[in-house]
Amino acid sequence: MTFGFAPLGVLSLAFGAARAVLRTATRVAVLWNRRQAIHRIAEFDDRMLKDIGLSRSDVSGALDVPWRHDPTEHLVDRRTSRRHPGRSLRVVGHGEGRSRDWAY
Repeated sequence: MTFGFAPLGVLSLAFGAARAVLRTATRVAVLWNRRQAIHRIAEFDDRMLKDIGLSRSDVSGALDVPWRHDPTEHLVDRRTSRRHPGRSLRVVGHGEGRSRDWAY
């Protein structure tokens, strides 16, 4: 009795699908936690927000980004553009599984 490579192919597909589901679940959990952190920052008074270089509109703008985007990236970009006018922050290599490098 001989077995071909079909069982290995099926296992490979199953593990690939499981990895994709785990990666998506992890991404959703990270985005949820970061959004919750932004909600906690929204409870700060205006003086506290100014101390960390943000305004009330920055925080509300971060909460208005679509759910699949990271709201903390919006806050970092707003703060950086305020500290360095004319310079915008962009994320290089944005995507799951790749490291994020910040470039000006």
